[in-house]
Amino acid sequence: MKRCFSGVMATLFLAVACQTEKMDPSTGYGTLDIALSGDSSIDVVVKSQQLTPSEAAAYNVSVFDDNDVCKYGPVKYSAFEAQVLPMGTYYVTAESCTESEAESGRGKMRLAGKSADITLSPSAISQIARVECSVTNAKVTVAYDESISGMFTDLKVVLSGGTTSGRKVTVAETSAGVKTEVWFNPSSLTYTISGTFKPSGKVLTLSGSSRSLAAKDNISLLVKLNLDNGEISASPEIVVDVAMKQEVPVEEEFNPYV
Repeated sequence: MKRCFSGVMATLFLAVACQTEKMDPSTGYGTLDIALSGDSSIDVVVKSQQLTPSEAAAYNVSVFDDNDVCKYGPVKYSAFEAQVLPMGTYYVTAESCTESEAESGRGKMRLAGKSADITLSPSAISQIARVECSVTNAKVTVAYDESISGMFTDLKVVLSGGTTSGRKVTVAETSAGVKTEVWFNPSSLTYTISGTFKPSGKVLTLSGSSRSLAAKDNISLLVKLNLDNGEISASPEIVVDVAMKQEVPVEEEFNPYV
């Protein structure tokens, strides 16, 4: 998605509508205003779910002409002002955060998209542009099985990937059932699991890679011990279950002006 500066599935809906004050076609200008809508969960597919102004406040929005020149923005939705623009063709972009912000710390979901071209003309000074934005990054959830509990010191998972150079995210052992979410822009994901096995003092490690991460992926990593006949052997192994979660379709609508 082009921007003026250097994000299983959710769907956004961005409506760009003309200001209530009518423009005189003879002036050669039209006016654009915006309203945002969407959802903040990767676990559902949401269609035409409008955001309230407070929910949309932090989104970045921009208006481009047909030469990909940014005419306005990026600005936060909360600071957006209706734009008077010359007659011509435009498109609008929106994003919940930048790509770098989406990988800050453990990261967060990023939604982004671009509208189809819209044209302001003397016969069409009131136009509506719609931008369908979708999740652009992937969520990786790390959890520890109860078979691990109390058996290791310094047990951790180190995840490497994303578009931020050298990015590594460490997820230390948590209580069984606790899930830690980490977000990555589309990339290859690798992981290393290591810890010292208390009964023997032996350092156990496991390295591997999941499938290449794509937008909207929702991957779960479950770290556990490989039990022999239900018991811990003299030389236990750390294993990991990798699973893709399924999407659950949902449809809801809200009025952003309520």
